[in-house]
Amino acid sequence: MRSLAKVSMLLVAFLAIGCEERTEETDSGGVLLEVEFTSTVLRVGVEESETVTIPAISVNSIVADPSGATSSLMDVQLRTLEVTFARADAGTRIPPPYVFNIIGTVPVGGTLTLSNFPIMSNEQTRVPPLSDLLIANGGFDRETGNTTVRLNVSFRAFGTTLGGTSVASVTRTQTIEFVSSLSAF
Repeated sequence: MRSLAKVSMLLVAFLAIGCEERTEETDSGGVLLEVEFTSTVLRVGVEESETVTIPAISVNSIVADPSGATSSLMDVQLRTLEVTFARADAGTRIPPPYVFNIIGTVPVGGTLTLSNFPIMSNEQTRVPPLSDLLIANGGFDRETGNTTVRLNVSFRAFGTTLGGTSVASVTRTQTIEFVSSLSAF
């Protein structure tokens, strides 16, 4: 019985050491990414725009250990931006995700600002539930009966440090209300 207890203790110690090594293997390259809305839209008229843009988004590079050394190998080459959608109202239908390639470098400890940045294409605005809001389609969400659709629009940036480590931001969400036409409000 005592030898079983010793084996169990050794196994626990081995797993604890293995967890520490695993944490080091998943290092973020010394930087973290953060998406920030520096200027945004709160309401969009689907009649007026087929593509939805946000005036300004900042992608920030945050040094994981502020007291540690930095180098240009910690600069992040952005690769893709993923925009996903969830309903912020009683509906369940959502537009398909919008994932696209992006070119830009975020310097270590610095910021890259993206101006007039597209977050929805024609593909997202011309399918239900947003297409329901078009006057030609009745001007209301057929699922909820409302004349507005409120979406939580979530952003996530992906890139690679110049040192070769993959980096992804945490998800940042902004709620946007979609209406048939802005002139009605």
